[in-house]
Amino acid sequence: MNLIIINSGQKDLLQKSIDSLINTVETADFNIHIIREKDYREVTLNAILKRYGYEDLLIFGDDIIFTKDWFKVLMANRNEGDIIGFSMLYPGTDKVQDTGYDLVSIDNEISLKPQNRGKKVSDLDEFVLRECDSVNGCALYIRKDVVFKIPEISLDGMNRWGEFIYMNKAKKLGYKIIVLGHYLYHYGKSTKINPNKMLSSESYLLERKIWRNIVDKYIDENQITIHIKKILSNKLKKIVLSNKKILFYGAGTVSEFIYNKLKNNLDLNNIDFCSGLIEEEGKLFCNKRIIFYKDINFKNYNAIIITVFQKEKEIFNAIRAYIIKQKIYYITQDVIGNIIKFDIKKYNFNILN
Repeated sequence: MNLIIINSGQKDLLQKSIDSLINTVETADFNIHIIREKDYREVTLNAILKRYGYEDLLIFGDDIIFTKDWFKVLMANRNEGDIIGFSMLYPGTDKVQDTGYDLVSIDNEISLKPQNRGKKVSDLDEFVLRECDSVNGCALYIRKDVVFKIPEISLDGMNRWGEFIYMNKAKKLGYKIIVLGHYLYHYGKSTKINPNKMLSSESYLLERKIWRNIVDKYIDENQITIHIKKILSNKLKKIVLSNKKILFYGAGTVSEFIYNKLKNNLDLNNIDFCSGLIEEEGKLFCNKRIIFYKDINFKNYNAIIITVFQKEKEIFNAIRAYIIKQKIYYITQDVIGNIIKFDIKKYNFNILN
């Protein structure tokens, strides 16, 4: 078995990853290789498949922190799947990043949903493994016979979804994709430092175009078995409609959904959308031009609503110097069966400080 760590050029992260690997595996039957990232992830992965795919592969990004018994758990379950991944936690927390990904239809739009994102591990039922549509691409076990059958990863993933496209092809050929209930830590940075924004930006507007191309080219709508509907809480509606001037921080799916649901009762002159991504500045979004957050005159707004999940503290710290008397809110979500309910909470500054 060959174990490969992809070196994205982040020395500190790479060293942390290697140290955690050494500290969590006493004896193991694999050869370790450190491979420098090429133009982007799909190109790197194709080089790995070509050079090392003659044996079973373990492929990790350098933003993965290994945890005790990860290899023991993998080996105990290696015969249960053909491509195997791990559940992920946000670094230094007990907050789930994903327990695998499933293709779902959300309000008739196909999406790849990270299961249990944002939940605490203690709130979830323990599980050994489960079958899914995809796993986190920064920690993969791939059997050599899968590589023999599918020797290349499509470049259509654009440094984001190449591994998913590969797993989707494998699943169509009858191979089994599973995620283990064992958690690793994932910084989520290894593919986000590419200087080419087409390959690294987290912009929803950019990623939406790429994803729609993938859906059209690779996904059969008949394979979607999970159908989800989104709704807004009454509290959220009331707060949005009762404030005179609102700034939404975030130009993504949540802001878009809130706007589309309430637009008939909103005055466009009283809402704006801002972003922390300079590449989104001036782009048309919900009939408004996105404003870069550093160019915002915050005193013009009496309410600021942060719509980027799991980033509320980070965003608040970025804008706190501009805040005077504005009310600051952030969006939360609850998943109740096949319903995603968006709600809203007001910041407790004392907790955040």
